Amino acid sequence: MTEAEVRRPRGRPPRISREQIVAAARALPARDLTMQAVADALGVSRKALHYYVGDRQGLLSLVVVDRFETELGGVELPVHGDWQAVLRSYAHAFREGLVQVGIAVDHTPLRGAGATAALAMAERVLDVMLTAGFAPDDARRGLTALANIAQTAAQGTIRASAGQHDYGAETVAALEDIGYDDYPALRRALTDAPSPDAGQFDFELDIVIAGLAHRLG
Repeated sequence: MTEAEVRRPRGRPPRISREQIVAAARALPARDLTMQAVADALGVSRKALHYYVGDRQGLLSLVVVDRFETELGGVELPVHGDWQAVLRSYAHAFREGLVQVGIAVDHTPLRGAGATAALAMAERVLDVMLTAGFAPDDARRGLTALANIAQTAAQGTIRASAGQHDYGAETVAALEDIGYDDYPALRRALTDAPSPDAGQFDFELDIVIAGLAHRLG
């Protein structure tokens, strides 16, 4: 037994930092991101890694927060823009950050003490809205609506890039098996908008901003 092992308190694993864990996880391909692989990269036992991150879900959350911070860390919202410009910039930045996180978008990146970039952006948006005259509850609900729209849009982009279900195409295919005179409104809507997802994000963003402007007015 080494001198270091003798001095280490019984039951406490080797000390490893959050930065070391994240760095080891970053170096691994997504398909190989397991507790054992990260432990091996750090030269510690899997039990030692469990002590710091809990389980694989905890490891994934740590990685997602780190990637989300990296993506949004360089985003600067308009300093002198009006509240509408700030909201639009925030929504687009939030969506792009989630897209870059990738499949891990299902793990909410705002969870975790390290999500400082996302929290700083939210603080900026709320400050602009409150200064513009919004009631605190309306500002909070407006910010939540923007985040929800951004997350839905990001999930759609990720599914499309992975070749997953295109619900618009599935609807068109279903209509082909039904009499041509059935569902005329649905057929017309799909004919005029052959790519339902194109522009959907900005359309929903326009609706939210218009609704907020009405409440403020």
